[in-house]
Amino acid sequence: MNKILICLILCTFPALLFSQKDYFQQVVNYKIDVTLDDSSHTLAGEISMEYTNKAPETLEQIYVHLWANAYKNRNTAFAKQSLESGSTRFYFSEPKDLGNFSNLNFTVNEEGVGFEYDPQHPDIGIIQLNEPLAPGGKITIHTPFILKIPASFSRLGHVGESYQMTQWFPKPAVYDRQGWHAMPYLDMGEFYSEFGDFEVRITLPANYVVAATGEVQEAAEKAFLEEKIKATNLLMGGEFPAVDTFPASSSEMKTITFLAEEVHDFAWFADKRFHVQKSSVTLNSGREVDSWAFFTNTEAELWKKGTFYVDRSLEFYSQHVGEYPYPQATAVQSALSAGGGMEYPMITVIGLSGNAQALDEVITHEVGHNWFYGILAFDEREHPWMDEGLNSYYDHRYTRQYYEQPLPLLPKVMVRGSDVSTYEIAYLFQARRNIDQPPATSSADFSPVNYYLSAYEKPARIFRMLEVYLGTAEFDRLMKGFYEKWKFKHPMPEDLRSYLEDNSQRNLDWLFDGLIGSAGKIDYALTGIRQDGTLQLTVRNKGDLKTPFSISGMKGKEIIETRWYEGFPGEKVVDFPVGDYDRMVLDAKQEILDVNRQNNNIRTSGIFKTVEPLRLKFATGIEHAQRTSLYWSPLLAYNAYDDVMVGLTLYNSLIPARKFEFALAPLYAFDSGDLTGMGHVRYNIFPKSSKIQRLTIGLSAKSFNYNYIERDDYHLKYRRLVPSLSLQFGQKPGSSVQHTLDARAILLDEELARRDTDGVYLGNEFDNSLIFDLRYTLENRRALNPFKLQLGLEQQSYTNLSGDQHYLKAWLDWQSAYTYNTGRAIDFRIFVGAFLDNSRRNAGATSSRQLARGSWSLVAEGFTDYRYDGLYFGRNEGTGIWSQQINQEQGGLKTAFGSSFGIGESNSFIVSLNMKADLPQDLPLQLPIKPYFDIGYFDNAQPIASDATFTDQLMWSGGLMLDFVDETFAIYFPLINSDNVKTLYNGRDSGNYLARITWTLNLNQLDPWRFVDRLEF
Repeated sequence: MNKILICLILCTFPALLFSQKDYFQQVVNYKIDVTLDDSSHTLAGEISMEYTNKAPETLEQIYVHLWANAYKNRNTAFAKQSLESGSTRFYFSEPKDLGNFSNLNFTVNEEGVGFEYDPQHPDIGIIQLNEPLAPGGKITIHTPFILKIPASFSRLGHVGESYQMTQWFPKPAVYDRQGWHAMPYLDMGEFYSEFGDFEVRITLPANYVVAATGEVQEAAEKAFLEEKIKATNLLMGGEFPAVDTFPASSSEMKTITFLAEEVHDFAWFADKRFHVQKSSVTLNSGREVDSWAFFTNTEAELWKKGTFYVDRSLEFYSQHVGEYPYPQATAVQSALSAGGGMEYPMITVIGLSGNAQALDEVITHEVGHNWFYGILAFDEREHPWMDEGLNSYYDHRYTRQYYEQPLPLLPKVMVRGSDVSTYEIAYLFQARRNIDQPPATSSADFSPVNYYLSAYEKPARIFRMLEVYLGTAEFDRLMKGFYEKWKFKHPMPEDLRSYLEDNSQRNLDWLFDGLIGSAGKIDYALTGIRQDGTLQLTVRNKGDLKTPFSISGMKGKEIIETRWYEGFPGEKVVDFPVGDYDRMVLDAKQEILDVNRQNNNIRTSGIFKTVEPLRLKFATGIEHAQRTSLYWSPLLAYNAYDDVMVGLTLYNSLIPARKFEFALAPLYAFDSGDLTGMGHVRYNIFPKSSKIQRLTIGLSAKSFNYNYIERDDYHLKYRRLVPSLSLQFGQKPGSSVQHTLDARAILLDEELARRDTDGVYLGNEFDNSLIFDLRYTLENRRALNPFKLQLGLEQQSYTNLSGDQHYLKAWLDWQSAYTYNTGRAIDFRIFVGAFLDNSRRNAGATSSRQLARGSWSLVAEGFTDYRYDGLYFGRNEGTGIWSQQINQEQGGLKTAFGSSFGIGESNSFIVSLNMKADLPQDLPLQLPIKPYFDIGYFDNAQPIASDATFTDQLMWSGGLMLDFVDETFAIYFPLINSDNVKTLYNGRDSGNYLARITWTLNLNQLDPWRFVDRLEF
């Protein structure tokens, strides 16, 4: 055994040496000389890179980032990610708006070298060295280049003659202990680069104002900026001009030189319209740092305090993290298509903000990146939480210091009355459905929603939790020490962890393995209380993680005493000092990400031991941690048989998701005098499984009158009860594909008239039926050519005048779109429905629902909706506007024939094709007019006429439609029709065109739960 152990150690020893080798980082110094041609939007010049190999091994090749090539075609990683995130703007861009490098000719030490592109990524190049670069060796890499500057699709680009020059030059990838970090450019996913010094010379028309990383060297350019500052100061006391057009470019050219030391990137922004402000701030060491603001007339009123926000940010971060080491910091208002702001060493670009606090918070966040992205140069692509999360922690701290509250993520009407922060609501929205992702996920593997939550907000909350757990002074001591040790280096997660654990003498498994390394949930519950010398509080850990937590004794809203406890699994009794409390609250300040705060409260006495009694609240809102709310709002409804109905809706909150959800809408109908309405309850189970995302057990009910017989003055009512089971299968986070399996049983009571043999009305009785429905749905909501496939089965057994009957039917519903431009598509729908078994297959088409139940129909009207799935204003109207209401179900034709015809129905099968198209150009007033065309065939075993032919059962129609929100509401104007449709129209409306116009109002589409469910897969 000992020999085997020795052999294993010897075999693994080389790997252990490699994994534990000393820290090193490469050095790259740059000299760049370029000229801007603003007529062709090109940048031409050359770059020299002095590359020093500090690694302990020899390099035979150098990977180079050519990130501007990300805009070269539709096949780059950036282009693909843009489509995956739902944007087709780049995909449909014109060739003139694309960008790329050309004229590259790499040399090393003035000798030609082999160069090739990465086979998968045109924005990654590989330089094959003629001679291997030994440890400690140094080479000079040189190339000319021409950059065709793209339109503003992400970070690099131009809008007219406004230039955002970022990721604009060839740059060696990082080589560190983990090897090469060659990565394609991504919009959602940032950067990792080597430190060095930059000398950058930019030649361009003389009236351009340029803001950049580094410091200007020419006295003439400094004087030019001083004149701009004076001109801006003259406008500061009044209003800036409303117009913001580009002046003509100067015929004279100028060259500006910028120097920057110990930075890993260089960005510059050029615009002839820039106003300029300058200030300075003196740090604790006595060093003075210049601050700049460059902005256009757009939001100029907000930017009057631009340098003030930069100054305050510099002071704040220098005080809490470590002193700012660079000579200047600049904020620029310019075009940006990748978020609200973007950081680069010494400079940040800011998009539109909307208000002063938002501008301050964005500037602070982006300036703060100088410490985490800039100085502590984390690998943002693989570990975005280190940069975005830590920086978000500090910008949240800044907001708490200078503002009463952060800007809300949700409308105030929703969060009114809630004590849960809007950031936490966003987290709970994902976490309760188990579709959140660990912060330790790499940028490319995040879904867009989770990128924001898990890279920014969750780690910000995690480090806030660490702050209150350790104490602010201790937390600041640790972070300042980490900054001093690792500034101008590339610390990894393990470096941060080891530093914090070693210097705090704390085990932080719960933080790094739990909160950051997993998607585990915190859920502590206070389940019992008794007094025995001290308060004995029973705490149950119902979650996955053993994080620290606090308990507070409260009197009203005042916290009297707070104690922190180490985490544990299972259940435990903890001691708390006796005091004058009326309730005990776990995590009273909401400093841990507990997924269910309503079990965090317990009263010290009284009947209600947990939360406050139920409260009734108007409209909608977000759940409250210490009470349960029931929301209500008045409701007004109408149909042709109940007439006006009044009532109210009662429901619990929509966001964040709950296991138990309900919505009830009882109504009183004035005409019929009946109690009508609808409602549903559902219980959601979110398994911790990659196979199943959600299991929903539901029950819905609905009851209205569906007809009125004027001759005998009676109403006919239906009652429907639907138990259901829905299974949503899991998929990769961020995937646009979703699989769902739905099963339901429809228990239907339809009121029918009883008559004697002479037809005398004797009253009403209910006919009962039971329909079983199973359907599978595959949906891909990708931005380009989305589609949806639904396969269904339906079965029913029933009894009619002819005896016992039954059927089994199946259908296929295929919906797809050909996306031919951004926001423009041609939509197709193919529907095939057939009876696999039908005891009434040969009954023929009939207007009587009792003789042939479940028959197919080319037109979905109220009277064909035998399952009562839809909401119709006049289900059985033969004439008038209510008879012209249709729906996009079954055959989907836009005609309406009325309940007396029985045309277009089949007890055998139907097949149809529906098409509609966006127009290539927008119309005046943004009218949503689209052409449409439908064609369908219905098979009828018993023809309507003895001479019926194929064409009698083939129907088509086309015209123009007003389409509001994907046919949630639409109006259809027929223009061309098949002969049989014309015949039916003429027989029905005698040439009255208005009677041929149909419309749809799909109220089911407006179900708020349906909307919330689709917010994020």
